[in-house]
Formats: sequence, C-alpha cells, structure tokens
Amino acid sequence: MNKTISLFLLDIDGVILRGKSIITGSSEAIKDLKNKGAKIVFVTNNSTRSRIEHAENLSKHGISVIADDILSTSYCAAKYAKENELKSVYVVGEEGLKEELESANIQVLSQNAKNVDAVIVGMDRTLTYTKLATAHRLITNGAKFIATNTDATYPIENGEAPGAGAMIAAIHITVGKPPIILGKPNPFMLNLALKETNISVDKCAVVGDRPETDIAMANRVGCISVLVLTGVSTSSNPLDYLVDNRPTLIYESLADLARRYH
Repeated sequence: MNKTISLFLLDIDGVILRGKSIITGSSEAIKDLKNKGAKIVFVTNNSTRSRIEHAENLSKHGISVIADDILSTSYCAAKYAKENELKSVYVVGEEGLKEELESANIQVLSQNAKNVDAVIVGMDRTLTYTKLATAHRLITNGAKFIATNTDATYPIENGEAPGAGAMIAAIHITVGKPPIILGKPNPFMLNLALKETNISVDKCAVVGDRPETDIAMANRVGCISVLVLTGVSTSSNPLDYLVDNRPTLIYESLADLARRYH
C-alpha cells in the first residue's frame, strides 16, 4: 500500500482489540502509520462507550488518542438526532450511547414516556422485556426506529458474543418495519469522517475484520477496503467473500499493513 492513502479509518474490535486484550503489534502499527504521515480515525460500531471512554480504553493499551479521533455509533446517533431535529428519544442501550445523546442536548426519556421523536437501539447487556415492550409501544405510536448497528456478534477473547443485531432483531420483528441504520455498513459514519477530516474519498482506506460491515461500507462509498484476519474473518482469498463485501486488500494484521505502507 502506498502513501496516496493519507487517511486510515481503523475499526477497533477485531483490528486493535479483541475483548479486553490488545492484538499483538497493533499499538506499534498505529505509531508507525502516524510516523509515516497518515491520519488515523478510529471507527467502531460499538455504542456501549462514549468517545471519551473509547479514547480512555485505547490509551490504557499505549495508543495515543483523544476523543476527537473516535467515530462511534453512539456519536453518530447524536449527530443524526441533532441534524434531524430530534428533541427526545428513548434508548435501548448502555450509558455511552446515552452520554453522547445528552452531550448533544438530546433529551433521553424513561420508559414512562408517552411519546418520543425516536427510539434508538444499540448494544444492551442489561436488556429486559420491559425495554423491548417500551420500544415497541413508542415506535408503534410513531417514533422513528433508529439502530446504531446490526452486528450479529462481536469478538471477545475466546470467541464471539451476541451483538447489537440481536436487540435490533427483537424489536424489528414486533414493530414490523426495519430501522434506520447509522453504523457500518451504512456509509453515514464514513461520510462523517471524510467531512470532519476534510480528506477526499480517494485518499481514504477503511481497515476492518468484517466483510459485511467494514468492507461493505468502504465499497459502497468507493474507497480502499482492507480486511485484516485478526477478528472474525480467516480467509486470505478475496474470492471467498461476496462481491459487495470483497476487500481491495487483505493483510494478516494491522502490523502487517503498517509494514507494507510506504
């Protein structure tokens, strides 16, 4: 990979971290890419943390990062709500999502709310029937149905765990309509990154471990898509992936990519 690429959008889970553990060589690879002049933005479908929390978590692993370097689906949800003048929301999700919405002056209401402008659903490890019933009621009453992402699973140290897609599916099947999806593979996040960095699409590469999200998003917008094999994907043969999800390049790891960037 040559230096015509000046912006790397790096997925976190499966590229830099696996669960609570850092993937070997990832921290050094990020330093190497920066030293070679690349701009790094971390893009993640994980809505459980705010951008500040994501930055703090990466910093614990020796990665130099600030909140403005992070594009999470929790931040995207807040941006979308603001741009579409959504004043009040009900959240099926965790504190990071609520914090980003409240930071954007979006009112996050409780299950007692009679009506809201939108129901925003993300990963929720304290999901209850009451939350599902509240989301169903509010969407049926006219609230927009917004999903941070629909990942079926996410990588952890010893395998995979159910992702936000499980929560989305439970609500989708009861309300009978699909959500507006903000995270990968929807290009909302990528377009926001290009806008905020003022870098053109032809100078951007998306690096991820999931063909159906990371790679599909890059391919939809027309930038370089790079698959690394440290997360859920294992094949180094591009033909093993569906055409829409087929990566431009495949590397064993982020460290492998950094070594070949010149």
